[in-house]
Amino acid sequence: MDQDYTKGQRLFVETAVGTVEGVFHSMDPGHNKLTLNKVVLHPSGKKIEGLYHYYRNEVISVRALEPGSYAGVNKEDEAAGDWNLMRQTRPVLHIDRVPGKVIFSDVVANYKRGHGHRRQAAMNRSQISEEEYDALNKLVKNHVLINRLGDLFKKAVRDIKAESAVGFSVEGAMFGRHSKVSLLSIATPSCAFVFDMCTLGDAAFDNGLRDVLETEEIEKVIHNCRLVSDCLYHKYRVTICNVFDTQVADLMVTKQQCGQFPRTVRSLPQCLTRYLHLPEDLLYRPQIRDGYVVLDSLEWHKRPLPITLEAAAVKNCIFLLHLQKKVHEALMLPFYQCVDVFLNLVRDAEQAEASEHQARDALVPFELLSLNDQPVDDQKTLEFLPDPATS
Repeated sequence: MDQDYTKGQRLFVETAVGTVEGVFHSMDPGHNKLTLNKVVLHPSGKKIEGLYHYYRNEVISVRALEPGSYAGVNKEDEAAGDWNLMRQTRPVLHIDRVPGKVIFSDVVANYKRGHGHRRQAAMNRSQISEEEYDALNKLVKNHVLINRLGDLFKKAVRDIKAESAVGFSVEGAMFGRHSKVSLLSIATPSCAFVFDMCTLGDAAFDNGLRDVLETEEIEKVIHNCRLVSDCLYHKYRVTICNVFDTQVADLMVTKQQCGQFPRTVRSLPQCLTRYLHLPEDLLYRPQIRDGYVVLDSLEWHKRPLPITLEAAAVKNCIFLLHLQKKVHEALMLPFYQCVDVFLNLVRDAEQAEASEHQARDALVPFELLSLNDQPVDDQKTLEFLPDPATS
């Protein structure tokens, strides 16, 4: 999307949810929003009237088409011989679908035979240092599985209640109010507590977890609270309060960047990669097979719980507090840019100009108002480029 196009030029756009062909209408000054008209969806051929907007974080690639050309074939692909535009369209990036029959290691992402984390390989693919990687890896390993009411359960609840904010995730809530929760994970800055709800049952809520989730005193950091909230309320009569949703925060950052909300959301692994630069070893990417959604979801209810799923539950909650900090910084970036204007405006002015500012102290500075007309500076905010296909 960084190129300049001519009005009326036909473009072939590959997005996170499919491929389209359309006539270029306009591009915003920051090259973050591409507007097309006479849009044709591939491979269905369905035509869409009016203007259609595509945002930087949705677009994978843009190719300009010569007049009369067909979007599905270019010269290089013709030479290759077997290009087929009518291939299966790309799924939403955060949902990996595996066709056909697969083995357990396909369903449970990050399952590895033999040795555990390949530390050096992770370092080569990530932007974090070895020390940071070791510290994060230690967080994953430093967790407690609780499968019965007792002293360990009570101590965990006490430790959680001592925090002002915790990471929170639920496994088995993908069907909302029709779900049965398998695991409920709560992370403090130093440890993750994984509550086995299949063995604890509703008594876990009556013995302290309900108080944790419903209190306003503890902020619960969740990534996508929609189905979790629905499940807890209708299945267990728990109304979760004081929530910081990192998926919503990421949407707000995108809106600040592009001017509008995108059509799709980023998954937790995508956000952890984007904001924290976590290597694949520390991420859990669920694999969902077409036609086997219910069957695959039952993996979470097997007992004894597979160690791979126990680790997956930890990965889904232990980094949420770290993610909250980073996404909050990005969310507040425009605010701090405005504060910088206030800090420097009078201080850096010459004496005469400073006196003029004193007389206009009740007015919004012109320098601040002018920010409304400027595109977001990519050097001072997150750069919203398409996520890799593995996201």
